[in-house]
Amino acid sequence: MSALPLLAKLELDPIGHVSDGQLVFDPGFLFRIGLTKQTFMFLLAGVLTLLFFGSYTVRAGKRPVPSRWGNFVESVLTFTRDQMTRPFMGHHGDKFVPILSGFFVYILIANLLGLIPLFDYLGHGSSTATGQLAITAGLAVCSFSMYHYQGIKEQGHGLWAYFKSLFPHVPAFVLPIIVPVEIMAHIVRPCALAIRLFANMLAGHTMIAAILGFTMVFTPDFAIPGGAISIVSFLGATALTFLELLVAVIQAFVFTFLTTVFLAGAVHPEH
Repeated sequence: MSALPLLAKLELDPIGHVSDGQLVFDPGFLFRIGLTKQTFMFLLAGVLTLLFFGSYTVRAGKRPVPSRWGNFVESVLTFTRDQMTRPFMGHHGDKFVPILSGFFVYILIANLLGLIPLFDYLGHGSSTATGQLAITAGLAVCSFSMYHYQGIKEQGHGLWAYFKSLFPHVPAFVLPIIVPVEIMAHIVRPCALAIRLFANMLAGHTMIAAILGFTMVFTPDFAIPGGAISIVSFLGATALTFLELLVAVIQAFVFTFLTTVFLAGAVHPEH
């Protein structure tokens, strides 16, 4: 039995594998869904995040004692509080736990969705929503807007007073140097958030696609993959997939952790 129908769904070019593609979903009547796969995964991650916290809220209202699921959600909230907000903002930072936990859970779910093979068979391309720079840039803009808004709100002295608090108190003759440097630093922060998340997720999926491609490149006439090359490639791709699971968690943590650091600096500029 020929393997060509199966291989036709795969992509030999790693860049082609991780690039975005049209979602194949056309019922043939009434309507046609015009989504790309990464956009669909982006929306799906948002829905799953709402369900993650929403189910906890509903169950908590019905049961005085948390269920196993409730304990799991509470552990995520406790982790965000104890490892991120309190070390930088003390107990005052507890009110920011929900939004920071939202960042963490959303990015983690989006990262993990990219590891589900199902999306490889829905059309061209796969990767993950966070492997798209436009999406990670959007998340970085949300983070940027959030911590500056909270800084203005918490300080309570208005926009101009908050803007002046972003710069250190130095002699006037040093300001022409300090002001551009500080402005550039605040521009670089969201850029670093977006590029770090995008680059790490894209690199991992590209490596997995490249290693899996060896099973076809080194197989004569694209027959059913077999032999030593296929075994080594499969084992290597499996190991990288487990590594990607770790990277997915670490990148969600890093993005949320840095957002917390920037938030603490905006809310308490004196520190």
